[in-house]
Amino acid sequence: MQKDRPPKFISDLGKSEKQRLITSINGKVVKLEDKVAYFGMVLVQGALLPSHFSGQFPHWTLPFFLVIGLCCYQYRAYVQKDVVYTIGNMTGIFLNGSMLIRILFFS
Repeated sequence: MQKDRPPKFISDLGKSEKQRLITSINGKVVKLEDKVAYFGMVLVQGALLPSHFSGQFPHWTLPFFLVIGLCCYQYRAYVQKDVVYTIGNMTGIFLNGSMLIRILFFS
């Protein structure tokens, strides 16, 4: 009887075996939905960056209510231990808070 030998090349492995091998080498694999969520986070949280650079500020209520809403979302992300939303919310709170400071003190 022949013993099962490990394959010589990764391409010889099935999809689930490849995933297991990558996970064992790298640790955690980032799922597609998490990649999409990170991309969406960058788009949403970066929406005020053009205003930061151009100097044309929105009305103060926009960043104010965004900060309040993001604090509510951050509470939920903290309770659920959701890393994607925690990073996104903290980024948004920082960017919107800094925009609010710029609007109130420098416009």
